[in-house]
Amino acid sequence: MSEPPRSLDAVPAERWLSAPRYRRYLAVAGGDHVLAMETYLWNSRVAAAGIVDVGHLEIAVRNAYDRELSRRFPDWAINAQSPLFRLEQGVQRARARQHRRNQASLGRIADAKRGLSSAPTHAEVVAALTFGFWSNLTVAERTPTIWNPMLHRAFPKGTARARVHDLVARVVKFRNRLAHNEPVFSTRTGLEDRLTEVQELFELIDPDAYAYVVDHSTLDAAIASCPIPGLTSASGLR
Repeated sequence: MSEPPRSLDAVPAERWLSAPRYRRYLAVAGGDHVLAMETYLWNSRVAAAGIVDVGHLEIAVRNAYDRELSRRFPDWAINAQSPLFRLEQGVQRARARQHRRNQASLGRIADAKRGLSSAPTHAEVVAALTFGFWSNLTVAERTPTIWNPMLHRAFPKGTARARVHDLVARVVKFRNRLAHNEPVFSTRTGLEDRLTEVQELFELIDPDAYAYVVDHSTLDAAIASCPIPGLTSASGLR
């Protein structure tokens, strides 16, 4: 006969999770220590399932962006002298802001190359770039240099740059919260709103991929297994 799962009393739990984090779970569990730890483990399962789905979205975004950038600048990720991140347009103040953004992008590309081979392929560098790198391609000052001539083509006609940028920035923040196993059940975290944003961005960038991910997602089941009824009304990817 298998032994029952081990329990963990409050002192080790606080030492492991930190007192402030543990108190959040203890509060929603009504002071029930066992239920608090069950809720923490549930939160971890939701975060893990969410990371998988958001990871699929990140790949869809980066590949869609890369396709559009590569139409004009095929070697932008491996050529340090590529004209892509030297594009500047407008008055001097606008050009200065664009220049700073370009330098930051070149720095992130250099960071991505570290740890790769001495002659990485374009695909290897693209895969190593962070979600934050892609988010910074749609900031307002890059409207005339990157969005209008290139990236808008990755989305349905009429899609607003500002909406795309807001969605990507929110999804990046959500992904980081999941990666750090932050609580998903508070109104401040806004699980339901964040999942709606993931859905909207995914459907804009690749509706076929989104439909496939929905069919194979474990997020709904993870959320539904919450040990505290009514703790979150969110459902997973729709």
